[in-house]
Amino acid sequence: MRFFKTYDDDPINPPKNDIVVVDPRFVFRMPVTLILREKIFCFSGDDFSIKDLNDVEYFRCKGKALSIRDKKVLYDLYQKPILNIQHKIFTMKGNIKIYADNEENKILATVNKKSFISVKKYIVEFYNQATGKNEYFDMKCDFFSFTCGIFYGHEKEGAPMVCKVTKKLDVKLVFTTQENYYVQIAPGVDAALMVAIAICFDEYKNEDDK
Repeated sequence: MRFFKTYDDDPINPPKNDIVVVDPRFVFRMPVTLILREKIFCFSGDDFSIKDLNDVEYFRCKGKALSIRDKKVLYDLYQKPILNIQHKIFTMKGNIKIYADNEENKILATVNKKSFISVKKYIVEFYNQATGKNEYFDMKCDFFSFTCGIFYGHEKEGAPMVCKVTKKLDVKLVFTTQENYYVQIAPGVDAALMVAIAICFDEYKNEDDK
C-alpha cells in the first residue's frame, strides 16, 4: 500500500455506459482536458475560467462574495447557468450539494466525506440519466491534495477512473492564493459534472488549509 499515493500517472478510462447528469450536450465522444484557472483579480476569490489545452472556452464559474453560504455558479458559453455548487455554513463539514441551474429546486449530486478518519476520501452520489439509476463515484485525493481520482464505483473493486484532477504549479502564481487545475475527462462522461467536482476538490483543499 502506498501511503503517499498519487493519481498523476494513472490512466483515465471510459465507463461501460454514458454518465449523464447535467445535460447530454456535455458528454463528449473523445477525451478532453480542461484547465480550471482561478482569476487573480477577483473580489470573491472563487471565479474560474475553464478552457481546453487549445485555449477554447467551455464554461465559466463565478463565486458569490460575502455570502452566508459558499455558492459558485457554472455557466455555459451562452452565459446560461447550468448548475450551482453550495457549501453551506452551519452544516456538517464535508457536505457539498450540486444543484441544477441557479436554484435549489433540483439536486444533481451530493459530495460527502467518506468518514472523518479518511479525510481524503469522498462519495459523490448522483442520478444518471443514461441508466435511470442512482449511482456514485469514489473520489480519492492524495495526501497533499495535488491529485484527485474520480472512479465510477469502488476503486478497490476495479472501477474505472473516469476523471483525474491535478493541481499544476505555476511560477506566476507562487506569491498568490490562486491555483490552476487540469481536469482530464474520459469519453462518455458529463464534463460539466466533472468540472463541478473539480471545484469541490478545490473547496475541500481550501477547507483543509484553513
